[in-house]
Amino acid sequence: MEKVFIGDNIKSIRKNAGLSQKDFGAVLGFSARTVSDWECGNTEPDITTIKQLAKKFDVSYEEIFD
Repeated sequence: MEKVFIGDNIKSIRKNAGLSQKDFGAVLGFSARTVSDWECGNTEPDITTIKQLAKKFDVSYEEIFD
């Protein structure tokens, strides 16, 4: 089974929104360090955060996971 790496997709969503890691994290209630960890694949956001990200940035789950 192939591992799903969503860090690149989160980074793309953030950049498309024109936000720094700090500002993106602030929108979601996280630090820039946490956003960096997501983007680098060190950690992943939990499902509640993914739902919040999809809603606040008007993206589908497919855009996050594909």
